Formats: sequence, C-alpha cells, structure tokens
Amino acid sequence: MIMSVPDASQDRIEREIQIDAPIERVFRLVSEPGWFIGDGEPGKTTTTREGDVFVVDFPPYGRFPILPVKSDAPHYVSFRGGDDPAQPLVEGTSTLVEFFLSERDGGTLLRVVETGFAALYPNAERRAAAYEGNIEGWEMQLAFAKRHAERGE
Repeated sequence: MIMSVPDASQDRIEREIQIDAPIERVFRLVSEPGWFIGDGEPGKTTTTREGDVFVVDFPPYGRFPILPVKSDAPHYVSFRGGDDPAQPLVEGTSTLVEFFLSERDGGTLLRVVETGFAALYPNAERRAAAYEGNIEGWEMQLAFAKRHAERGE
C-alpha cells in the first residue's frame, strides 16, 4: 500500500511503500540515477552520462537531467532532477528527490520525498500541473519498484 502525506503548498511530495525484499536489493534499484523517469515499462528510456549528470531520454516527453547528490548505502540516496538539460541542477532549477530506506517487518520500507516545486515553477498553474503529474508518477514508480524488487531483479 502506498501511503502519502498531503501538501497544500504544492512544494513537497512524500510517499512510502512496504516492499517484501531485502534493503540491499531495494537500494540497488533506487540508487540508479533516473530509474524513476518513465512509465515503468522497460526499454522506453535511455540514459547517458554527461560529466556528473545523467540524462534520461523519455520520448516523447523529453530529456531529463539527473544529478546524484548524496548516498549512504543502504539507507539513503538523493538526486536533483530537472526538465531542462541546459539548466544547472541547483535549487531553483530542479527538484530534490530523496529516498529513505529502512528495514521493517522482514522487508524494506521505501519512502520518497520530492521538494522544490515552488521555486522551479513560480507560475501557479504550471506548478500545479507538474505537482499533480509527479504525484501520479510516484504512485506508478513505487509500484514498479515493489514489483521489480520483490521479483528479485
């Protein structure tokens, strides 16, 4: 079951899911830069590296730059992600995506927190659209992570 925390400011998305798989296996998945870009179907995205930045190509939606920020295996990993490869991935031009993992009930509790929508999208309409799209996206990506990790992939 995916649990969520609502945010009236549309600046923060927080979701969590219980995965019946070892924490190390879940961490291997979530520590891959850009694994969360796409619709969960293998082969629809390609990832290239440009210096420290990974760029995920997801036709027809675009190219999405991902910068690894910090990793503390197997409990935490974070990335900055944007929607314009020409922009530097810093606060104001990207969101911060953090994954928190903890062992629970013989499996792994995976929590994702994405922040920075207000600075990235100062226009309220654009922010609302991006925020709602990412809420839907996290539901899909966490379900994908659960299926993938529980199958042992």
